[in-house]
Amino acid sequence: MTMKRETWWLIGILALAALVRIGLWLQPLHLPANDEVEYLTVARDLLAGRGWSFYERYHWLRAPLYPLWLAGSLWLAGGDVWLAALPNIALSVLNVYLIYRLSQAIGDHANPLVHRLAALAAAILLTHATFASLYMSETLFTTLCSAALWLLLAWRQRGARWLDWRIVAAGGLWGLALLTRSMPLYFTLVVAGWIAVVAAGHWRNLMRRPATLLIGSVFAITALAVVAPWTIRNCVSYRSCILIETGLSYNLWAFSEPREDMATIFRVLETIPDPSERAAYATARGLERLREDPAIMLRKLWPNWMAIWRVKAIQDRFLLEDYRADPPPLLFLAALIFDDLFYGVIAVGGVVALVYAAVRGRVPAVLLGLWLAYFIAVSLVTHGEGRYRHFIFCALIPYAARAWLALPALARRRHRLALGTALVAAGAVGLSALLAYHWDYAIQGGARSVWRLSGDLARAAGNLPQAATFYQRALAAQPTPDGYLALGHTLRAQGDAADAIAAYRAAIRSNMLYAPSYVYLGDLLREIGERDEARRVYRPQYASEQTLLDLAWRDTLPVAQTVIEVGDGLDFGYLSGFYPAEELAGARARWTGPVARIRVPSMARVVRLRLAVLRPDAPVMGYICSEGGCHSFTLGVAWRWLIVQLPPATTTSPLRDIELRVTPWPAPDGRELGLVVDTMEVR
Repeated sequence: MTMKRETWWLIGILALAALVRIGLWLQPLHLPANDEVEYLTVARDLLAGRGWSFYERYHWLRAPLYPLWLAGSLWLAGGDVWLAALPNIALSVLNVYLIYRLSQAIGDHANPLVHRLAALAAAILLTHATFASLYMSETLFTTLCSAALWLLLAWRQRGARWLDWRIVAAGGLWGLALLTRSMPLYFTLVVAGWIAVVAAGHWRNLMRRPATLLIGSVFAITALAVVAPWTIRNCVSYRSCILIETGLSYNLWAFSEPREDMATIFRVLETIPDPSERAAYATARGLERLREDPAIMLRKLWPNWMAIWRVKAIQDRFLLEDYRADPPPLLFLAALIFDDLFYGVIAVGGVVALVYAAVRGRVPAVLLGLWLAYFIAVSLVTHGEGRYRHFIFCALIPYAARAWLALPALARRRHRLALGTALVAAGAVGLSALLAYHWDYAIQGGARSVWRLSGDLARAAGNLPQAATFYQRALAAQPTPDGYLALGHTLRAQGDAADAIAAYRAAIRSNMLYAPSYVYLGDLLREIGERDEARRVYRPQYASEQTLLDLAWRDTLPVAQTVIEVGDGLDFGYLSGFYPAEELAGARARWTGPVARIRVPSMARVVRLRLAVLRPDAPVMGYICSEGGCHSFTLGVAWRWLIVQLPPATTTSPLRDIELRVTPWPAPDGRELGLVVDTMEVR
């Protein structure tokens, strides 16, 4: 009965982890950030048969496993980037299970509540949950590293027998982890030594039982055998061998106070087509700089130490369509608790319990403590990033759960040296996290989110004046483009067009790169008859026309029009699946893609479209569809008026869609071109 109850507890925690991750994933597709752009590009190259050609023009050679994983995910999803995140989400849920199993394998606490608490912490920690939907290698690395460590601890827990499949499996998983991120390469020797000591029973026994070194060698040889095919491939492909990747060479130059700026470093490295020569050049430049000023290594220590424990307002913190946007208020407030605060609690609690157990000589704590120390040492001398803390959660979370439940009892025990050492280490970590924390961002963003949430609730209740007041208070706490847009929407709903326009213009002034501000301002100006001004707004200098087309279709519902001059600068919100306007065959018009939609008045019965197919494969057959019925047509390169009778509308909305479908033509610029549309008229 106890085992059955524990199983149901675990299933419930895993279900919660899946719900949190799916809930975040269901948001609109986020804008790729940081390494995501690289990984997506390489994955698409692999699917297109271009291999690793991307790294012939990039500033480093990356470890191969995550691009291969992402390519496989894209292949399974039929190229849909949004669906391609689902395998990563499955891995993230698996990581919660692995934390549970790691906690059990540590074996120094019989209370199952500890293991549940560790799994629950991994389930609700937003850092884990957010990265599940990001196209980054951290989740895959965490899975492989955690699984390898769990197998090693399970091997030790089951008697540390010589002939045990877990050692070989752990070595294989460790090799795959190295092919995901090469950072733990040298730690492989530390793990092999730990295995030998555990097999011998004590480090003093190694001299009397030297054969125990063989079992550690099995782990290391298995890991390197997994890495070997990629290394051999590199030796054959390049002028000299590359074991896994060249990121360390890049870091040596880029993060050793170079005299060049980052743009120059990128440009120089990307002109060297061979990755091995590129790495040798970067290494030489980095070592040259360190020989000039060896104190650089000392100056790196403190910033990199702070970076390990810092929670920063960086792009991969929230899943956003545009990183100039505000996170949803509830999500921002939740992140302050389940990301920032919770991370601090995990870091401090995990360090206390882990160091306490390691000083007392607990064998699992020694392994995980060495992993934590190795991670910190590598980060200090190379480059620290807040997101790298994913690599140590597998060590911190199980011990943090122990600290939360057992710390009061620890203080009453006699192991004063161990407890004192643990408290000093945890104090250093906690103080560093407090010093590094972005307090202004949290305080201003928290106040903004509270007032914005209050305004959203008031608006949902129909109290527009109170909503406007709350939105103004949110702007007073932190002025942002989304804050001005929320106020503008409310004023527009109240019929106050002048003040709404002022709010939308303030949104543009606060960030001229934020596309939604132009969409809403242009829509309102067009609605009140300011057509020339609306055209100017729809032609911004700092936002792409394609982005405005896509956002206007999704986020605005314009006034029904009987005539739409496609490409005249006022067609935003009426078109989907179209490309930016061009001068085509004597008209200002737009190409469609394979499927395009046009919004027409719901009461329209006849539609006239001026179309052409300016393609070398003309004439082309296409279809126009509405309300489930389709009509075929054939077009050539000459302009033609297509007249279509529409069925009665089945919607109460003032607008409905007509759809144009055609087999696309792959243009030299990469676009999938369908038809050219100039004018739409309805009767």
